[in-house]
Amino acid sequence: MRRTLRAAGLIALAWSMGTAYTRWHSLPSFQGSDASGVFGDAGLAELSIVVLGDSSCTGPGLERPQDVWIQRIGRELGQRFHVTLDSFAIGGSKTRDVLTDQVPKAIERRYDLAIVSVGGNDMLFGVPIASFHRQLASIVDALTPSTEAIVLSGVGDMGSIPRLPLLLRWPAHARGRAADRTHARVAENRPNVFKVPLWNFAEAFHKDLTLWSPDLFHASSRGHALFAEAALPTITEALEYLGR
Repeated sequence: MRRTLRAAGLIALAWSMGTAYTRWHSLPSFQGSDASGVFGDAGLAELSIVVLGDSSCTGPGLERPQDVWIQRIGRELGQRFHVTLDSFAIGGSKTRDVLTDQVPKAIERRYDLAIVSVGGNDMLFGVPIASFHRQLASIVDALTPSTEAIVLSGVGDMGSIPRLPLLLRWPAHARGRAADRTHARVAENRPNVFKVPLWNFAEAFHKDLTLWSPDLFHASSRGHALFAEAALPTITEALEYLGR
């Protein structure tokens, strides 16, 4: 318990230091975009998708909303379906924010598929893993009555974030890993919930700085392309579960 709290405190400190680093080194700050859209020919079978989460779904630093990974997924699925994609994601959101602010909007109508991408901010700002687990599970359980299948993005290796001070990347790595495992635990024993194996792509973000935007915190267009590559097989699996 003490180790967990210590790691959470270190990450909160790391984020504070990273913010100071941004100011000292004049790194840019970006706003995200609404990645909602409609894809595919209107004559194709309908597929409705709702997206909830943080800036991983809004693409700060990208020149075009079309580069956000969920829009890439929309275009890919648009080859088979007429896709309506509604994104309620808001940059900076934690699981608590998704649960209180985004879920009520998402459950106003039925969707075939929900994509939930959240956790990085929880880890940076010291949210305990147990609380994170409860809130993520609550998001999934709240969505289930109005959504046929749910895809959890997982959380990547936060130790690869270039903006973080070098000495604090190990605790960031540990927190990111714990959050990703929490996504996996929430998906366990819920047959309608599927988890993206995001850590299979973690090494690339350590080695290739072009996967990061100029703010050294959010993914670049190439990084979002990798996110889409990671997520597409899991989304396909979820659609197969739906018989689509």
